[in-house]
Amino acid sequence: AHRLWTHRSYKAKTPLRILFMIWQTMGFQDCIFEWARDHRTHHKYADTDADPHNAERGLFYSHMGWLCCKKLPEVIEGGRRLDLTDLYADPVVMFQKKHYMKMMFVLCFVMPTLIPVYCWGETWTNAFFIPTILRYTIGINVVWSINSFAHTFGYRPYDKSLNPRDNIGTWMICVEGFHNFH
Repeated sequence: AHRLWTHRSYKAKTPLRILFMIWQTMGFQDCIFEWARDHRTHHKYADTDADPHNAERGLFYSHMGWLCCKKLPEVIEGGRRLDLTDLYADPVVMFQKKHYMKMMFVLCFVMPTLIPVYCWGETWTNAFFIPTILRYTIGINVVWSINSFAHTFGYRPYDKSLNPRDNIGTWMICVEGFHNFH
């Protein structure tokens, strides 16, 4: 989903885009439209005040602190300058944008709780805290580690002037460790 909607690296037929949309919704990382816009902004303005998760503002900020603050005006303006016509033209993206909160609640929290309870008799407590809350917490922190650790720790073999770094740890965890080339 990341390379499809943020980087437009390839085209996908509607059934695959729908599947990716469902998986992306399960991750509860905002709707595709906003996620792709923010990620495009990050790439265009990496490690500047227009970067939504600017690593120059510190490890905590780039990991999750940026989500606890109001967006800087530079980030908002940077996002406005981007060409998002492909996202507006994609019916899958726009459907998800319109129905995101309902879909996210069901796909990220309700289904991962109900399936263990009804399919193999798990307790409600275990079903809620392990496949739902623990899964979400681990998953989101793994993704956030790309923003923080891959911009703070590691090597810069491609361009030493760029802050993003190649980090074997983030590569092993989320196959996204060669960040100095981004």
